[in-house]
Formats: sequence, structure tokens, C-alpha cells
Amino acid sequence: MSKDISAIMSGMGVGISILDSLVKKVKKRGLTDEDIHKLAMPEGDELLEKFADLIAESSNRALSKSELLKSLGTVFIPATTERFVVKEKFVVNIEDNAQVKISYLGNNFEEWFFGKVEEPAAVTTLRYAKLLKSSVDGPILVEVGDRAEVLLSQIFTLIEQQKNGESSVLLDNGYANIFYVRDASLALRAVLVDWDGDGWSVGAGSVDDPHAWSGDDQVFSRNS
Repeated sequence: MSKDISAIMSGMGVGISILDSLVKKVKKRGLTDEDIHKLAMPEGDELLEKFADLIAESSNRALSKSELLKSLGTVFIPATTERFVVKEKFVVNIEDNAQVKISYLGNNFEEWFFGKVEEPAAVTTLRYAKLLKSSVDGPILVEVGDRAEVLLSQIFTLIEQQKNGESSVLLDNGYANIFYVRDASLALRAVLVDWDGDGWSVGAGSVDDPHAWSGDDQVFSRNS
């Protein structure tokens, strides 16, 4: 049997099993064979739509009840049209005429990212969430899954929108804004952004660092 046919048969088996279980459960609630047969008729379509909505709602509700992250919203990031040269954009400068006020760049950030150049990026949306309890990076990465990785150009856009520490999406109250970015060697790193009163402080650390982030820090990831 080919892999495609095997997959189809396997899928049919799952479907039959679900249907059989559903029939047994609705019969326990008093529905007759005649009632169940009506589901296959045109008049049963509305009821099936409601049933599908209920399943989707229950699934989404379960996914939203994370014990680690509380979703706060999303933020639109425009497309970029030029290559993003990290060392030319992330520059310590707290003068009023600075493109963004950056007061500090960590040694790790400079070592890992100053050799990186990012290609123009399409429009995207980032999701941001509140960390509900202290955690190292591992569980956070598991929670956000394959949407963890963002670009430094996207981080820079967010900083630029709050260049003087204005209140908006990025926390400016001493708590960390956490991002996960590939460095010049393609290793995934945790990038920390916070406001220190004079400008934005930007650092980087290993995702295997044993030190935990604090509850109320904020985690960013791709929305799709």
C-alpha cells in the first residue's frame, strides 16, 4: 500500500472512530437514531455548524489558558525596503537628534550581532504577551513554538516608535522586553530591550542561560 493510500485509510479510521464516539455520547443524552440521521440531511447543517463552532471555541479557550504567558495584543510592523546593517543602526547615542536613543549595548549583543545584515523583510505582525511567572528561556520557547524568531529590524522599528521612552507597546517601566533572534552565526539568542531613563538598553544572552526572566516581563513573537 502506498504512503498516500495508507495516510487516507488512517485518516478514515480516525474519522470513523470520532463519529462512533460522538454517536454514543449523543445517544446517552437522549437522541434517537432518527435524530442522528437528520444530521446528514440539509436541515442538520446548521446544527453541525454550531457543533464545529463549539469545538473551535473550546480549543481556543484551552490554548489561551496558558500558565506561563498571557497574550496582551499584537503590533503591526511595516515592510523594510533596504538591507538592515545591525552595527549601523544599533548605535549608542542619547542626543535629542538621535534616530533612537540607545544608552547601552551589551558586549554579547555587539559580539553576536554586529556582523549581521538582514535582508528586506515583508510586512508582519508581532504578538506580545506578559510573562506570568519567572522562567528561563526553554519553557517560553516551547510555549511560543515555531513563531519565536523575530528580526532585529523589527525590534528596531518598535524602539524607533518609542525613541524617547514614550509609553506604548514596549515596556518602559524597568521590566524586560524579550525577543528571540538569530545572530550572525545563526544561533538563536535572547535579546533584551528595556528603558533605563536616558535611553534604550539592548543586551543579549544564551537561550540556555540558567538565570530566569521575571514575572511581568514581556515576550514578543511572530503572530503568524
